[in-house]
Amino acid sequence: MNNLVNRWRSAEPAFKAFLLGVFFLGINAGVISSAFNNYLNDSFRLSSGQRGFLEFPRELPGFLLIFITGLLAALPVRQWAVLTSLLTAAGVAGLAFLSPSYNLMLVWMLLWSVGGHLFMTVESVMGLRFAREGGSGRRLGQISGVTNLAAIAGAGLVWLLARIVGPGLYRWVFLAAALAALASAFLFSRIKKGGEDAAPGGRRFVFRWKYKWFYLLNILFGARKQIFLTFAPWVLVTVYDASPALMAMLAMAAAALGVVFRQAFGAVVDKVGERKMFIADSAILLVICGGFIFSDFRPVLYSLFILDNLMFATRIARTTYLSRIAEHKSDIAPTVSLGITMDHAVSMSIPAVGGLLWAAYGYKSVFIAASLLSVAGFFAALAVDGGRARQTR
Repeated sequence: MNNLVNRWRSAEPAFKAFLLGVFFLGINAGVISSAFNNYLNDSFRLSSGQRGFLEFPRELPGFLLIFITGLLAALPVRQWAVLTSLLTAAGVAGLAFLSPSYNLMLVWMLLWSVGGHLFMTVESVMGLRFAREGGSGRRLGQISGVTNLAAIAGAGLVWLLARIVGPGLYRWVFLAAALAALASAFLFSRIKKGGEDAAPGGRRFVFRWKYKWFYLLNILFGARKQIFLTFAPWVLVTVYDASPALMAMLAMAAAALGVVFRQAFGAVVDKVGERKMFIADSAILLVICGGFIFSDFRPVLYSLFILDNLMFATRIARTTYLSRIAEHKSDIAPTVSLGITMDHAVSMSIPAVGGLLWAAYGYKSVFIAASLLSVAGFFAALAVDGGRARQTR
């Protein structure tokens, strides 16, 4: 503990402000991930098909991210972080108090989604800026660990209020999430000079054939991710009657394990390289799909749900892989944004297709399709260069 305190005291002020901002934004994410599916089910009574199609507008900001970051290219990424938090706060507050109809809910969901997707680039680029040479994976893992620690607080808040508030639960938890996002905006605004060189150098768009495997890995992850973000919790909520309190407990468990797991994952990436981690991720995804296809034992499904949440840590490996092969540091921010756009070009359509599969053949057909993605991911991982890291210019 003393070592941890000493490391915190010796850290540069910009990094401290950034980590604290990440923590408060993580509380916001913990609340949303725990409560959003139950909020949709309780407030709007969506069918499985409607839930799938809802992912199209929710993921649209991710698809448009390359254009959004292009508009912001003249600003340092630390200012993107402030904007991220403000948009998230406005969107979540709108969900709490200004969503009497489905159509109005869509408007506020879009604002929240813009903020959340923009932060994906912010977290990666600023995380690399604060990393020491040869320790990019470890630094990104630490930042992800802080996010998971904060998500425990957010999920715990949902769990607690679900037991004591009753009606009006979603207003209270979304209000808390909005206030946490405002706190993160304040903290990010305190980063004066430290994040300056995290700016993308004015580059609005980068596409290089050299980065082709990074692009493909993002596309495959977009398909895989959306199946599990949309349909794994939807199976638990609608097929196995998981309550808001139970979903919050699962989110807390995933977040608690993620505090350690993501830091360890980042350290292992630095040690063994990205290629082996991509291969392991594909194998684990196949196991998760098999569980949802062949098992109806709830503890197994709950465990697989948590495991899949943990494996989202592979974004760390994709980021360090890009950092290793990038021709210029100024390529990283626009390329991360393009990767997210490619990810979302797929993830916007996958839920609609999955909803149709579910309606026609049952929910297990969705996970059969996901198992095919794991095979494709395995072959893509084999093609990744396993060379040693080098500094970008």
